[in-house]
Amino acid sequence: MTSDPGLVLSDELARVHGRAARFVYASCVRLRATILVKLLVALVLPAVALFTLFAFVAYEVSRHDLDAELGKRLEAIAASATTHLRGKYLLDLAPGEDGQGSHQSYVKKLEAVATATGAHLFVFDATFNSRADSEPGIPIGTHYYRAELDRSELARVFQRGSMASSVTFVGNDGITYKTGYAPVHAELDPASPVVLALGAQAPASYFTRLADLRDRLFLWGAGLVLVSIAAAVIATLLITRNIRKLAVAAERIGTGDLRERVDIRSRDELGLLGQTMDRMRVLLAERDARMQQMLAGIAHEVRNPLAGMTLFAGILQDELPEGDERRTHVDRIRKELGYLERVVNEFLEFARRPRPELAPVAVGELLAEVAQLASADGITVVAATSEITARADHAQLRRALLNLARNAVQAASAAGHDGEAVTLTAELRSDELAIAVWNRGKEISPETSGKLFEPFYTTREKGTGLGLAFVREIALDHGGRVDVTSADGETTFTIVLPA
Repeated sequence: MTSDPGLVLSDELARVHGRAARFVYASCVRLRATILVKLLVALVLPAVALFTLFAFVAYEVSRHDLDAELGKRLEAIAASATTHLRGKYLLDLAPGEDGQGSHQSYVKKLEAVATATGAHLFVFDATFNSRADSEPGIPIGTHYYRAELDRSELARVFQRGSMASSVTFVGNDGITYKTGYAPVHAELDPASPVVLALGAQAPASYFTRLADLRDRLFLWGAGLVLVSIAAAVIATLLITRNIRKLAVAAERIGTGDLRERVDIRSRDELGLLGQTMDRMRVLLAERDARMQQMLAGIAHEVRNPLAGMTLFAGILQDELPEGDERRTHVDRIRKELGYLERVVNEFLEFARRPRPELAPVAVGELLAEVAQLASADGITVVAATSEITARADHAQLRRALLNLARNAVQAASAAGHDGEAVTLTAELRSDELAIAVWNRGKEISPETSGKLFEPFYTTREKGTGLGLAFVREIALDHGGRVDVTSADGETTFTIVLPA
């Protein structure tokens, strides 16, 4: 099978950029490490490393041991309280039956254990609804939302009949708590099935001691670090300034931005490395231009005979009389030629894609325009109003959004949806602008989502596989990215740009 030359060249270009970026970035990291490590090893590393290791081990061992001890204690309290409970009776109680004598007897038993241990005891069913509680004023049927967060631990209690304890959590009163759980059997016989669970919740008082230990460790560590690194910081500021410039330049080259010159004005080794990087940037730009020219040439050479084939197919169709079955074959030929022409045009545009010309863009007007153009197949694209102004290339951003919107319309239509099944929105997130295209339809599988933006990858029978590749390249050229989320019959493509 013959490989697609465009795909091969595109992959080769990506590999060249990737290798170049990795080489330059690795060179910067090695050089920076050579300078900093010598200073840090002599001034900071030994003392800070030993103190950090000691502090970490001391804190984690203390926390783990105290947490495990509290968990076992609460599990024991819960298990002790269950020995006097018949779960079958409590399970059959309905909301409003709190005043029954037997239920009050069980509640008093829980209150007695709670008074003796200082824990809050509560019994609940598999739906996390209360059956008995040691605290007054909690009726049968009260939902325990906190217990619902411990589903995995309670699964062992209900399914295996074993004890479990929750992770520590902070209550509404700002105090840290922990809960131990034990199974409640239908009868007093432990062999009977588990129908309820009993929780014993108590404050994790040891966190006060841990917090004090942590604060002291942080204080001592901060003092040690400040004293140790003061001299190293002063000595390395001037050196690392140029290294940071080289690292930024390497990342920029890795993304394919070869326009900006690498400007490191220094006569030492860093200056030499900067000159080498800039020469490499120039060579990569020249190779990039040659490859794009080659791609454009291939597409152009294909388009010339394609135009002739389309012309003669039309002449042949005109020469055939109406009703001749051969006209059907000619129609199919012309349709396939039309598809091939569209592929060649998209291939040319992909190869000749210009750099974006940034200017203010009214996002609300752009979304409305895209929504109007993309609405089709009985599906209306809804554009949310927005007063945001973005700095972007209007034509390229419009093309990217229009491509996503049309894909969303096709996905919604294929899934049988109609009406307002596609929505365009825009919002500011901190220092980013997120423009989202949402649609109802069959979700994208994880296996497919990882390949969506690869050139020439498509799941459609007549797709070119360049549309989403265009979208990604346009976002990257604007310094942004494209995020995809798809689940529960909904899919969202989000173009994220610098605000």
